[in-house]
Amino acid sequence: MASVEATGNTVEEAKSRALGMLGVGRSAHVEFEVLEENPPRVRATLIEEEQPYVVTPQVARKVADYVDHFVKRLPLHVQAALRHSHGRYVEVELVGRDANILVGKNGEVLDRLQFLLNNIVPRVIDPHVRVVLDGAGWRRRRTERLRNQVIAIANEVKLRGEEAVLPPMPPHERRIVHQALKDDPEVMTYSEGEEPNRYVVISPRG
Repeated sequence: MASVEATGNTVEEAKSRALGMLGVGRSAHVEFEVLEENPPRVRATLIEEEQPYVVTPQVARKVADYVDHFVKRLPLHVQAALRHSHGRYVEVELVGRDANILVGKNGEVLDRLQFLLNNIVPRVIDPHVRVVLDGAGWRRRRTERLRNQVIAIANEVKLRGEEAVLPPMPPHERRIVHQALKDDPEVMTYSEGEEPNRYVVISPRG
């Protein structure tokens, strides 16, 4: 059983940090002990790791077909293509002459469409699955830029010894941040807030 101690401005923040240090989400079986109230300090003990969900090829195809049917109802020349699946995520790309219309400025339309699909697809196909929607390669380029930005921000956190709060991000982008820094021995990441305004905090480790 792994055990860590964490502090925060509130008990809930300390718990979130502890989960980040353990590398698990809230669905994992973790026991918390409040060691101090002011300032809040908790001990978290991982009793049982959460079992990761892995989408099957059949479910991934169903998701892509559903997205394709969904966008073809729009008065646009666009279709959906299955690109990849990993864990609970199914990556679907919108392609065609009008794909950029569904990306919008800075991906705003794409993010809203993805948010909408992630409220529908779990209900009609599988409650565990999540859609990562790309359009004309915009998401791939955004992912690379985000990784580079996060590494630069993490370096600033190390130099200053202070936390950095990132802007609100959709779940798949928060996952990119966590993955980019998970092996860094000097910083840790944890998420706070409620959807769709949930955000990532990069904090000095220790």
